Amino acid sequence: MINKLNLILGLTILFFLYACAPVYFPNKVNSPMINKAGDYNIEATMGVTGFDVQTAYSPIEKLGVMANFSTFDGSDHFHSFFEGGLGYYEPLGSKGLFEIYGGYGYGNSRTSTQGIFGTINKGNYSRYFIQPSIGLITMADNESGVAGSSYFTPRFCFVDFGSDNKGYYVEPVVGTRIGWRRIQINLQMGFSLPTSEVKIDHAPFIFNFGLSYVFKKIN
Repeated sequence: MINKLNLILGLTILFFLYACAPVYFPNKVNSPMINKAGDYNIEATMGVTGFDVQTAYSPIEKLGVMANFSTFDGSDHFHSFFEGGLGYYEPLGSKGLFEIYGGYGYGNSRTSTQGIFGTINKGNYSRYFIQPSIGLITMADNESGVAGSSYFTPRFCFVDFGSDNKGYYVEPVVGTRIGWRRIQINLQMGFSLPTSEVKIDHAPFIFNFGLSYVFKKIN
């Protein structure tokens, strides 16, 4: 009897996974960990929601500017998303950093599933976000020294597909960059969680892995 119940439960889960067609795919959270005027990051990563290119720059002390692009083009899913934002950062001691960024993005998405119960979800959407971060930065003494940063960022979003298809999400992530002064491995993981009942099918996980080019001024 228990084996039959487990079989029914497993088939039910597979049915919902197969029938579901997410249309909101959260991009990688850009937490640049910039702490000086003139610093910048350029990152390229692959993840569960596609390919991300992100950059950030500090034109003047304590001001950051970011631009993000995310895309995926497959047989059953396509999305493209552009985003920009402004932020403020405040060093905490010799290694700590607090930063907060906010901005706006626009994208389009189309997802389909096959079979008798196949579905198609598609649409254009806007997203507004604000994201505070707390992190640590390790500077290298020379070009071959170990450097990097680690951070925790909860991103708060309002996603709007129009009509009643809109909702609020909290997207907490943890991430790290580690490597040399300029080139670093980039890893990030987290979740996308609706804060209330929404009618938007979405991908619940954030996971990205790639490379960062980091330029930081040395005192």
